[in-house]
Amino acid sequence: MVNARNPAPWRLTSSFCASVAGAFLAVAAPAAALELALPLACEPGRDCWVVRYVDRDPGPGFSDFHCGVLGSDGHDGTDFALADPRRMAAGVQVLASAPGVVRGIRDGVPDQPPEGRLTHDFGAMNCGNGVLLAHDGGWETQYCHLRRGSVEVAVGDTVTAGQALGLVGMSGEANFPHVHLSVRHDGTTVDPYTGAALPAACGLPGATLWRTAPSYEEIPIAVIGLTDHVPERDAIVAGTAATPRERASGALVGYLLAYGLRAGDHIALKIHGPDGGLVRNATFELDQDAPRATRAAGRRAPAGGWTPGGYRVEVEVRRGTRAFSRAAEFVIAQ
Repeated sequence: MVNARNPAPWRLTSSFCASVAGAFLAVAAPAAALELALPLACEPGRDCWVVRYVDRDPGPGFSDFHCGVLGSDGHDGTDFALADPRRMAAGVQVLASAPGVVRGIRDGVPDQPPEGRLTHDFGAMNCGNGVLLAHDGGWETQYCHLRRGSVEVAVGDTVTAGQALGLVGMSGEANFPHVHLSVRHDGTTVDPYTGAALPAACGLPGATLWRTAPSYEEIPIAVIGLTDHVPERDAIVAGTAATPRERASGALVGYLLAYGLRAGDHIALKIHGPDGGLVRNATFELDQDAPRATRAAGRRAPAGGWTPGGYRVEVEVRRGTRAFSRAAEFVIAQ
């Protein structure tokens, strides 16, 4: 999650920078635009989510290309997040989005702890471990927050689109497992969703650089779970909240992790039993912005224990008149 519109010369060491001054203008995609594949081995919306976009607001605020608020001031790339560090530990490859030549690498920066608190000092290396690729026509792509010890390429290597560069990690300024992809043309940040070089206003049409553009989710609901106790926030973030669900479990508790929540958003969490009946219906209202939020609710077991079969956890987030939802199925065996 690098906030860097003025990175250092080789662009793997970056710093927090002043906002781009002046009014945004509509800027066409540069000639001979780059075609981008996904920068990691996953299926967006199923096992990875775009949770932060390029900042299109020239002032101290944030606006993504859709004029939404999924990101932070000065964010210069697109963040693809995994559900939790367990998936990261299993190994998810970071992939070259286009053919090119390796111009810079860094490895050896420690990953942040799985509960998502920044305890390792990264100094100016907020990109953490990463790879910088140069492409034809003055294009560059940069891949940040790779797992320590996972970088597979060396400076000078020629790579093909889809070739593994390393593994998704949490190095540098990363409090969740993700890869941060920055795209630049002649040194200027480009939003891959519209092909526009910054500065450029949100909401304007443009030609995407993505071969297949990941869909825009205003509120990514990345994790839904069902366990037998009220989990701590750190356990949900780390992916360790789930426990075996049994007929004799003393409680059933549904939980969620979502990105991009704002003050005034309403969350509904429902647990349905095997017969479709409602086991629990809980609602929450956010009183402040939450770039990443967790919630949990459940009920104690009835007399005789839980009915075996399928249980469904549904999460809906309402923002004004719009609703964003996701559901997951869980089983209690005989």
